[in-house]
Amino acid sequence: GNYNENGAYGGQWINLPMEEDDLLETLERIAESIGDRDPEWAIHDYEWTDIEFGNVSEYDSIIGWNDVTNRLSDLESYEQEEVAAAIEAFGYSLEEAMDRQERGCFTLYHGMDLEEVAEELVNDCYNLPEFALRYFDFAAFARDLRFDGYEETAFGVILDD
Repeated sequence: GNYNENGAYGGQWINLPMEEDDLLETLERIAESIGDRDPEWAIHDYEWTDIEFGNVSEYDSIIGWNDVTNRLSDLESYEQEEVAAAIEAFGYSLEEAMDRQERGCFTLYHGMDLEEVAEELVNDCYNLPEFALRYFDFAAFARDLRFDGYEETAFGVILDD
């Protein structure tokens, strides 16, 4: 609001996640430093580390993104990779992917491609004799896995159970 009304600007880089009280105090301090009693916040730059989880709009809620990044930081790294793989493969929003991950909806075959998953599934789930395995078409089975919802991602193969 101060920028639009007075051409003035101000702000600072904020690293999320942080405790909500600390975030509110920081925003209050920024508003005070630019002389704006009723600020309208905008996000003008952002940077993700490690994994790309989505886009941030300048009009998004800073408090909302703080909540999301707090949820993300509570996840183990393999869980974060499940979320990122689900976004890549199925186009879920960040929050939808996190909700589904928390409900255990995904199976991620980390670092594997479809043919490697096909071989693992055949070896773990079927008791084929050695001579039959020599003739098994893992590439065709891998292709068929895609029809059953298996998707390759940068993190490996993911299945949305």
